[in-house]
Amino acid sequence: MKTKLTDEIKELLSQSVNWAKLEVEYLKLTAAEKIIILVSMMVIGAIFLILLLPVVLMFLFALAQVFIDFMPVALAYVCVGGIVLLLLGLLVVFKKPLVINPVAKFISKVLLDNPDQKKSK
Repeated sequence: MKTKLTDEIKELLSQSVNWAKLEVEYLKLTAAEKIIILVSMMVIGAIFLILLLPVVLMFLFALAQVFIDFMPVALAYVCVGGIVLLLLGLLVVFKKPLVINPVAKFISKVLLDNPDQKKSK
């Protein structure tokens, strides 16, 4: 009776160690997946910004050319600079709803996703 109980305890301990190893491996894979998603989104965002910058500059120069028809050249460029500063000011004022909330929502979605929700989709 005693040997049977100790054998069962040894088997239970062996299975517990195996389960713990599998859980650690699952945790590593899940962490790697989430890190890959975050890094890939940062790379995509950086590429998007790099490609968008020349387009925005061209639109600003085009806007300055439109303003040149109505005012002196220097004043047209100052007006375009003022518009850019106004847009930057609005971005600073509304940074929480425009920047912080979407980023926080995305990161929390990636990091805190429930595996049960993935199965139901």
